[in-house]
Amino acid sequence: MPIHRQIWELGHSTHICGILNVTPDSFSDGGKHVATAGTAAPVQQTQQQELQQQQQGVVTAADDKQQQQPPSEQQQAASSSNSTAQPGIPTAAAEQPGQPQPQSAPSTAYPASVRGSINVDVSAAVDSARAMARAGAQLIDVGGQSTRPGSARLTVEQELSRVIPVIRALREDSELVHIPVSIDTFHSRVAAEAIAAGADMINDVTGGQQDPNMFPTAALLGVPYCLMHFRGDLATMTQAANTTYSCVWGEVGDALRQRAQQAVQAGVLPWNLILDPGLGFSKTSEGNAQLLGNLQNMRREMLRGVWGRMPLLVGPSRKRFIGKLTGRHVPAERDLGTAAACVAAVAQGADIVRVHNVLVVAEALRVADGVFRGTWPIFDD
Repeated sequence: MPIHRQIWELGHSTHICGILNVTPDSFSDGGKHVATAGTAAPVQQTQQQELQQQQQGVVTAADDKQQQQPPSEQQQAASSSNSTAQPGIPTAAAEQPGQPQPQSAPSTAYPASVRGSINVDVSAAVDSARAMARAGAQLIDVGGQSTRPGSARLTVEQELSRVIPVIRALREDSELVHIPVSIDTFHSRVAAEAIAAGADMINDVTGGQQDPNMFPTAALLGVPYCLMHFRGDLATMTQAANTTYSCVWGEVGDALRQRAQQAVQAGVLPWNLILDPGLGFSKTSEGNAQLLGNLQNMRREMLRGVWGRMPLLVGPSRKRFIGKLTGRHVPAERDLGTAAACVAAVAQGADIVRVHNVLVVAEALRVADGVFRGTWPIFDD
């Protein structure tokens, strides 16, 4: 698989994608790399303490108070000024419906905050990316839009203001220059600007269903595109109509094949497609477990031919079904369960896993690769 001036050899060892969320409301690590407007300095002063608390699933009373405080006049003024069109960011009126726009020039500056948005601690995000790369991550996935059930939908400008500064910083960091970067978005314009800023891959949790321009944009950009199985939207994906299947692995595989065919018809190169069965999205906990345990059946029976040879990315990290199986109600405490799920994914033929705690999962995958792929890392006895 070509990515970031590299060719990934699939099937030899499992590739690890580290999750870098710059959101205040992600289900597991929301707030780790952000601060509410006007509170960046205090957060930086107590960053280490707060990161430890967030890893333990603790929200301090001070955090709650800061989130509830009304914006100051200065912040309101900044928000008002930022609500106007920004240089290099086309307004909604300027966009042509039904036409891809990857050719638009990237923005040269992004506001520290926009209406309803946040300040991003870029330095903390880079530090986290470095730690994941040192632990064994071969890909960093940057996301600004929380996709937990019921999360608030951002505007394109809000999402851009979160992810673009981080992507640029990752590309400028000497330690991360060789690490591919993925943009986690379902907006085609965010994808285009992120690639222009230095990202190498698009990770779309909606499989192109939320933005009709996504497939044509991915085709024109010519980068790897991860297409995930998804039903409904952020508000409805947990409703029974979207989580009920007669055979979860059969229906997910069939839907992935159909979406992949549509992507190729739109011009996406087959060797740029990565398929994701969408663990944790539009499925019950029991359905997630059944799907994870039948990925080989899904590939063999529902993804025949070229579709079955596309890389399979699996993202079980800290998901609710792991909490139900382990009794761990705090998402950040589900890393051992996540490692076990990743081993199961490798046993079922997964090529890439997307996780929060790279260090724990990397060690588990060395064993899994040795057992299921016959791949032995070289370490001194």
